[in-house]
Amino acid sequence: MKIKLCGFTEPKTLKTAIDYGCDFIGIVFVKNSIRYVKPEESKNLSSQIPNDIYKVAVVANETLENLQIINQNFHPNFFQLHGEEDVEYIQNLRKNFPKISIIKAISISTKNDFDKIKNFDNYIDYFLFDNKNPGSGKAFEWELLKNFKPSKPYFLSGGINLANIDEAMKIVDPKLIDISSGIEEKRGFKSSKLIIEILQKIKSTNIKN
Repeated sequence: MKIKLCGFTEPKTLKTAIDYGCDFIGIVFVKNSIRYVKPEESKNLSSQIPNDIYKVAVVANETLENLQIINQNFHPNFFQLHGEEDVEYIQNLRKNFPKISIIKAISISTKNDFDKIKNFDNYIDYFLFDNKNPGSGKAFEWELLKNFKPSKPYFLSGGINLANIDEAMKIVDPKLIDISSGIEEKRGFKSSKLIIEILQKIKSTNIKN
C-alpha cells in the first residue's frame, strides 16, 4: 500500500512524514480550507520534499493562471481536483501541464455516485474517493467499494485514522490511501506523533500481508 499524507502547512511535521516513509505529500491550495497554503509559501515546503516522494497540489475549480503560479512555486507531480471540474477542463489542463498527472476526487455517499467516474475514465490518472465534505474527518460507507473495480487506481480517503485503519484495510484493501485529519490532534494542525504511529502501523501491516 502506498500512503499519501495531506494538508501540511509547516516544515516540522512535513519532515516527520518524509523521514518515516510517506509516498505522497499533499499541500492544499483551496482558499476556504483550514489547511490552505499560499502558492508563494509552498516553495519552502516543496524544496524539503525529496524527488522520490510525489508532490500533490490539492485544488478546486482553479484558474489556469493560478495553477501556473502553483506549478512555478510547488512543482507538483499531481494536481488533485476537488471541485466541479469537467472533462473539458481536464483536457485543457492536460494541454497546459502535460507533465503533471491528475487525481480526480469523487464524493461518495451512495452507489449511484460511482456513475460519475465513467465521465473521467479516459482523462485522469487516479481517482480519490472521499465523503461529501472533504477534510471533515468523516468517513463514507466503505462497504460501497466492496467488489467495485474502477478502470483506474484510486486513493481511499475520508476520515481514516488510527482507530479505523484496520477496518478500512479489511473492507476495501486499498492499494493507495489518503490521510489528513487522521494525523491531527487539533483540527488543521498536524501531529508528528500521529504521523509516526499511523505510518508505522500501515507499514507493519503491509509486511505481515
